[in-house]
Amino acid sequence: MHRADLWWPACLALCLLVFSEHVNASAKIQCPEKCSPQKTGVKSLATLYKEACVTATKFVFEVTLENMESTLSTDAYNMSILEAFKYGDDNPMGEERVFISRPSCKSDLSLQAGKNYLIMGQDSSIKKVVGKYHYVFDDNTWVQYWPTYDEGQTTAYKPQYDNLEQFRSDMNFGCKNRR
Repeated sequence: MHRADLWWPACLALCLLVFSEHVNASAKIQCPEKCSPQKTGVKSLATLYKEACVTATKFVFEVTLENMESTLSTDAYNMSILEAFKYGDDNPMGEERVFISRPSCKSDLSLQAGKNYLIMGQDSSIKKVVGKYHYVFDDNTWVQYWPTYDEGQTTAYKPQYDNLEQFRSDMNFGCKNRR
């Protein structure tokens, strides 16, 4: 048996043990094999609306990465939820949530503490464990950097910033007319 054959089942069994207060011994969340890389470049408003407003998308958040903690089997990202444009049973507006992934996803996600991101995902990414919601970065998760106001004044980030700010404004009215 290869070392990886032993390591990966341990990840599946211990995926959330990074934060023991979020897990009991019987709760297990499987870390997916793949995660979606962070979206780069300017995404059109139509693309953002399409992704956010499809039925399969269950949550759309603007978040700030507060910090990240790693173990051999998981990375746990503590995120402050700045805006909850779309959510199911969990309305985390103004609260923190833990997003988890495999360590192999770290370079694809390319997340930095103190930065803001647009994160959208499906129902399969939401896990309720011991009464608390956790989110899993998987291959269906949309992650996109949200530039600061100052960055949005530069030519490098202005189109992306403007689109995301328009997206924020429009999403206050929901998805009803966006399909």
